[in-house]
Amino acid sequence: MPITEQQIQAAKKIQGAAAHDNNQTIRLVAGPGTGKSFVIEERVYWLLSKKNILAENIIAVSFTRAAAKDLKERINGFCIKNNQHNVTDVKVSTLHSLALSLLRKTGNLSLYPTDPRIMDDWELSLIFDAEFGDKVDTTPTRCGEIRRDHEAFWSTGSWNPPNLPVLKKPITQTERTSFSSFYGPRTQTYSCVLPGETIRMCVNLMQSGLINPVKVLSVQHLIVDEVQDLNPCDFEFIDLLIKKGVNVFVSGDDDQSVYSFRYAFPQGIQDFTTKYPDSTDHVLSDCFRCTPLILNAAKNVIINFPAQNRIPKNLNSVYTSSSPINDGFLQANTFRNPRIESAYIANSCRALIDSGVPPEDLMILISNKREQLKYITDAFNSLGIGYDANQRDEFKDSDHGRFLLSLLRIIEDANDYVAHRVILGTPKYIGVSTCSNITDKVISNNINYKTIFYNESPTGVFSNRETKAIEKSKKNILTIQNWNLNESLNQKADEIDQILLNNFSQLEVDEWRNFIRDMPNNMTLSELKDYLQTDSQEIKDKILNTILEKSAQENLQPTTAPKKVRIMSLHTSKGLSAKVVFIPGLEEGLFPNTIAQTIPGLILECARLFYVAITRAKAACVISHSESRNLYGSNTPMVPSRFCTHTGAVFQEQNDPSLTDEEIQLINTCINNL
Repeated sequence: MPITEQQIQAAKKIQGAAAHDNNQTIRLVAGPGTGKSFVIEERVYWLLSKKNILAENIIAVSFTRAAAKDLKERINGFCIKNNQHNVTDVKVSTLHSLALSLLRKTGNLSLYPTDPRIMDDWELSLIFDAEFGDKVDTTPTRCGEIRRDHEAFWSTGSWNPPNLPVLKKPITQTERTSFSSFYGPRTQTYSCVLPGETIRMCVNLMQSGLINPVKVLSVQHLIVDEVQDLNPCDFEFIDLLIKKGVNVFVSGDDDQSVYSFRYAFPQGIQDFTTKYPDSTDHVLSDCFRCTPLILNAAKNVIINFPAQNRIPKNLNSVYTSSSPINDGFLQANTFRNPRIESAYIANSCRALIDSGVPPEDLMILISNKREQLKYITDAFNSLGIGYDANQRDEFKDSDHGRFLLSLLRIIEDANDYVAHRVILGTPKYIGVSTCSNITDKVISNNINYKTIFYNESPTGVFSNRETKAIEKSKKNILTIQNWNLNESLNQKADEIDQILLNNFSQLEVDEWRNFIRDMPNNMTLSELKDYLQTDSQEIKDKILNTILEKSAQENLQPTTAPKKVRIMSLHTSKGLSAKVVFIPGLEEGLFPNTIAQTIPGLILECARLFYVAITRAKAACVISHSESRNLYGSNTPMVPSRFCTHTGAVFQEQNDPSLTDEEIQLINTCINNL
């Protein structure tokens, strides 16, 4: 292995010092590839095995459900490998899920008919915003702005939080009042909550002395991963736990704070040791992921666009001292237009694959799906290269995709009220107004929403049109009443075809069939549901790999999904990595986009996002921009992104159709020396 044992032991010593810290408040600053996950795994193991802390007294949280699931698997795997089997009682979740658990245990969810679900973006837009717009005769776009205004308040405590885009038309008090009147009854009827609402509710109750989180959760140690992604309300929640004596270990990196659209800012992790002056501070500086040329380019960007009060750090690639030394590969290209740029990337991927680089080790990161994706996919299609551009999410977020997912959700949980609403409203010829009117009548007639799908309809309440929509939903639910989530796709595919055909058309059935074409036949309905629900490509891959491993153990020969090049957004890549990464479209107006160009704080966040994108690459990174682009129907000259010059790379006009044979050979050498 090129990385020497001396390097590994030196890094483990620093990581171990952080993991074994006895202080009440601890901050770990960990750049990309520095071993943050190992520190968290080791800390849980240390608390269980050396400090004799009960597993149920330890809670770990991460930002997204996918990240929390991954963290739980890592912690469990590490501890079990080290014979600490009681680790399964350690609670690992998102902060939102932890808040819901606290509210549930204290009886504060009793205002809902059943445990509420947190609405996702699709549900917020196509159910909540759409019905609000129908109710107050406002456009869905404006309804989304009004809703986000409330979410901003819940998340930050301010109606106009800083560093967010200013609306051309400010939200009025009348609109806020209308939203409040609509929001309360609607969320109770659908037994759902909106993002940020649950933590704000917990904070208010804790500040009022109405709940004691330490007593209710039995928490002694809280570990917070990706702390740079938390918003001010999240930090209030953590602060109240610290004041109750909970030991809090936070880890993250202010250089990777890229979620201001969710009201997160780098100040939270930056100010932690100021707010808690007795804290211990640890910084991991050895990067085991990126080779030097790649890491230096990323560092150059962040140094030239630092967040205010940026935490000092001296991140270095261990490959500068590995044996052999591995500098990595960095190339910066200028193309005449995006079609040539995309053809170069596709040709280079073909050459890399032909040289032995697995397709899944190649990643293409884009900042603007609308402007960039078709050029790239057209180029890949012309060469017959398999790729995954998360287009399965297009199926999931179609009406028929959501309809199928909601059927599976109801099989799992018959009290999923939101899933019932989706089944009511997604079939053809059933509009938002019909669904909204049904809900209005449920509220005004004191009816439980779920019962309308299972009981006889009350006389004289619903119109003929509304009754037909409800009866259609009843028939659909009756169809799946004997389905079992342990059944396989192979067993249920024909029945799924038929229920889709009954509610949509042959076109939607064909799209469904295309969606599952490369799926393993023995995938269960439960695995399909999990696959559809997650936004994380990493989790999707794990689901498929688990199925394939199970098939191998059972001597089955399932249809296996071919490995593909990954194409994704810069944000989606966070938490992932690849041997070779291409980052095209580095042009003003695309990255940063036109909104960010007017807001200094968002420019700094774009720089952090570029930093995150570059550091996904291990061995090779190819960045590029186009001199012109077809915008608004005309050929438009493009200005290179302001970040280009600050990478330290020299951009060259690229006339070759792909990476040269010598460059392919060099990249393979860099990969082999990782």
